[in-house]
Amino acid sequence: MDPMVQGQLKEWFLMMAAVVGLGWCIYLITTAIRRWQQNVMQRHVLDKFSTAQDFAQFIQSPAGQNYLSSFSEAVTNPRNAILTSIKTGCVVMFGGVGFLVGSAGANSVSAATDSITFRIGWVLLLVGVGFLISAGISYFLSRKVGWKEQD
Repeated sequence: MDPMVQGQLKEWFLMMAAVVGLGWCIYLITTAIRRWQQNVMQRHVLDKFSTAQDFAQFIQSPAGQNYLSSFSEAVTNPRNAILTSIKTGCVVMFGGVGFLVGSAGANSVSAATDSITFRIGWVLLLVGVGFLISAGISYFLSRKVGWKEQD
């Protein structure tokens, strides 16, 4: 391979790794902030009730039922589990491809480093494909069993 092309490949890989790393950090931060906001909101709602009887009346109302169903919807809705599996599979799979490209295009000091990144790349790639296969099987089973989306 031409050394100039090899250098450009290495620069491209490093740039893509930085972009993916930055995106991952932004995703983690926004997810943590969203969870924190939901917890604060739920705490404020629960603090509004002065007695257990007030809370019991709220739970029996349609608004209270919607409030309670929002807690369990993420767990019981098969669509959310399938989409999460697809997202995780894509991220892990492309991370593995990045490691494979990096191990193939880099001029490292030792062959052991290339071997390790190559192995990590294959493991991540196959784990990502496993997540995607799992999502496909879950989708097929949810259609076959007749699970419906909860609104």
